[in-house]
Amino acid sequence: MSSEPGTKGDRAGYCLRPRLRAPDATADPARAASQILDALVPGFADAAGIYALEELLADRVPARHVTGTAGDGLVARRLAAATTGQHALREAFPSGEAIALAADSPSVRCLRHGCPVIYARPGGRALQRISPQARATLSRYTSFLAAPMIIRGTAVGMLILARQTGAPPFLDADTHATADLAGRAAGAIADSLALMRHKSVAEALQPSRPAVTRMAHGPLEIAGRCRPATGSDVGGDWYDIIPLPGGRTGLIVGEVTGHGPLAVTAMTQLSAAAYALADSGLPSAEVVRQLNQTTLALPRDTLANCTYAVIDPASQSCAITAAGHLFPVLAMPDGTTRVLDMPAGPSLGVAPANYGEARIRLRPGTILALYTDGLVETRARSFERGILALRTVLARPHEDLDSACEELTASSGGSHEDDATVVLVRIPFAPTR
Repeated sequence: MSSEPGTKGDRAGYCLRPRLRAPDATADPARAASQILDALVPGFADAAGIYALEELLADRVPARHVTGTAGDGLVARRLAAATTGQHALREAFPSGEAIALAADSPSVRCLRHGCPVIYARPGGRALQRISPQARATLSRYTSFLAAPMIIRGTAVGMLILARQTGAPPFLDADTHATADLAGRAAGAIADSLALMRHKSVAEALQPSRPAVTRMAHGPLEIAGRCRPATGSDVGGDWYDIIPLPGGRTGLIVGEVTGHGPLAVTAMTQLSAAAYALADSGLPSAEVVRQLNQTTLALPRDTLANCTYAVIDPASQSCAITAAGHLFPVLAMPDGTTRVLDMPAGPSLGVAPANYGEARIRLRPGTILALYTDGLVETRARSFERGILALRTVLARPHEDLDSACEELTASSGGSHEDDATVVLVRIPFAPTR
């Protein structure tokens, strides 16, 4: 009797090749792991667990505790576990627990050899390291399959499957389907880890700092918001505030075209490169030119836009370069506003290019606004109306730039179609004596 992929065959109702739907993009690896296990239990296995290498999670998510010692093996973190019955599997094997795996354990061997390993029971040393409750739970299962989660040559962790007493044991034929499942699981967990890392960076960039940031040579008021689209933990927008020599400050606002894990991964690479280039003290046009070269060198075709501004409070001046990005808006203390007239450069990632630079006078009390298109344009609001709304908000007096950012990012309502970012900066008036 034959079986089609994804259907139940003649092995006591077990799927020969389960369908694994791509998990939702999430910055929570445990959530991604749970979604993967939902496709495997029941149907292909009676119990399953997904483990990520602890070195990939170090300093990101605190481990509940570590069982055993690593020795010559490795340490892995259990992201999620699932079972078909009412067994206390989740209590015996809680998510978030880090475990030390011996070098000769099936889990470590499957990673080192890069192929699935079938085994009847965990080894004696592994059983000694776990709780009596966990040993009692494992005794219900008599066939195990460990598969390596590897993506682009990088080990991410392991997928462990188990079948209970009386169920058909895993056979060599099951290893092919499991290897494919583990490979796709590796991609999903790797994407989730990338999202998690960027989320921590994005949260650090959120201006929980005071609205007035005092630089080495005179104060600057800076506030910013980076809001992902509705339904996303993080997006492809970013901004950075870079202290520069001579009391100057660099501001960069950028956005990567697209959504999801690939856009976030590209954004993380570009934001790190942009910070490093700006930190080197290069002129704004040269920073953007080299950032374009970096974008062209990324392994996947990537298109991005950005604006980079260097502000010198001592000379009350600002140098700005744009790459396919919306031009900044200036709001003067008298309530007048204007969109800057400056050289238009091509987007990052199109072709090698040189970029122009605009130099403006930034007098005390004048607000410079850098932003992405998600702030001003939606399906229900045209770009022209969005720019007008931005200028209307900025034209009003603002004692606190942080509250102005809140007003701007909230202006499009509760549901946001696209990522939206805004950074506001001004040189405050000198205090009167």
